[in-house]
Parts: sequence; structure tokens; C-alpha cells
Amino acid sequence: MKLFNRILKLKNLEIFKFFKESDTVCYILLEDTRRPLSKEEIKRDPLCYMDEEDINEILNVFKISFISDEKLEEEDSYFLRTFFSELVNNTDVTTFIMDEFVKKDLYDDPDLDEVPFFNNLLTYIHSDIVLSEIDDTKWMYLSQD
Repeated sequence: MKLFNRILKLKNLEIFKFFKESDTVCYILLEDTRRPLSKEEIKRDPLCYMDEEDINEILNVFKISFISDEKLEEEDSYFLRTFFSELVNNTDVTTFIMDEFVKKDLYDDPDLDEVPFFNNLLTYIHSDIVLSEIDDTKWMYLSQD
């Protein structure tokens, strides 16, 4: 059985955990970069085959990063890439790029699934996003008043 758990949802970042047979396979970070393609990204496959005119039309890039403690199995990689390529709203002015990362000490962090852990992942994938700690006293709760 394959299962996703969204563990963080923000305006420009979502973090998922992917399970297979109740084991964690990887973390998935979905970033809305809110910027056009960089020069390095344009060189990547399949973007390098696009016309310059089409590339110049792109206003936003979504980065999808798969982070695991060992190389993903081919079947899992294909499944994740297919699923998340359909999840992102791709238009003429948006595109996405995907990367797989292997972080050997992924599950050694004592703050697993907390803000310091997420920041560690974001740093590892060279993201520009830095999360601040969440102040529990500022949460708004639903009430029945």
C-alpha cells in the first residue's frame, strides 16, 4: 500500500511524506519559487529542448524534490514523478523541475518532522526558503461560541 501524508502546507511550500507498506520511503518538498527559470535550470532536460520564445514566457517554476536516505527504487521514482507532475498546475507560463536527493543521515535528526528538520532539508536541497519557528500562542482555533 502506498500512502502520502502532507505534514506541512504553507503559501509557497508543501512537505509530504511518502510511505510504502507502512515504511517511510522519502520526503517530498514542493516549492512554489515564484520566479522564472534560472540560467542553470534552462539547461536541464527537457527544458533545454524548448524554444527560447517559450522559455521566456515562463513566469513561475515549481521545484519538486524527493529526499530519501538511499536511492529510490525505479518503480517508486516513476510513481512519484508521475503523481507530482500531475499534482502541479502546469500552464504555458509555469513549469516544474524535479530532483532526487539522497541524504544518508535523513532519519538521524532528533527534530524529525519539526521546523529545524524542515530547514535542514531545505538547506540540503539548496532552497531559498527558511522557516521560522511557529509560536503556539498565536494559533487561531475554531470555537463553538
